[in-house]
Amino acid sequence: MKLKKYLFALGCLLMAGSSLAGQAHVCHSQPVTNTAANAALTDKTVFNCGENLSGTIPELARRGWKIVQQTDQADMSNPARTYAQLIIQKD
Repeated sequence: MKLKKYLFALGCLLMAGSSLAGQAHVCHSQPVTNTAANAALTDKTVFNCGENLSGTIPELARRGWKIVQQTDQADMSNPARTYAQLIIQKD
């Protein structure tokens, strides 16, 4: 009987631990031509993060996401275009 209680308690702890795990996503803006005036990253730049998650940096922050890293990436289908990439995280 004690073994069943122990296994039940252990199972509950494992399930609770997985629900408390953090989340992270890689987000991309729309690619723009390198010489475009709108190529600069702004508070109006929209990012698509997958899994029905998208928004501007201020919107993502309001939803509790932290910006871990921002980099500019070349569009592999057209190297004359770049996009901003974010890595976001939520504890």
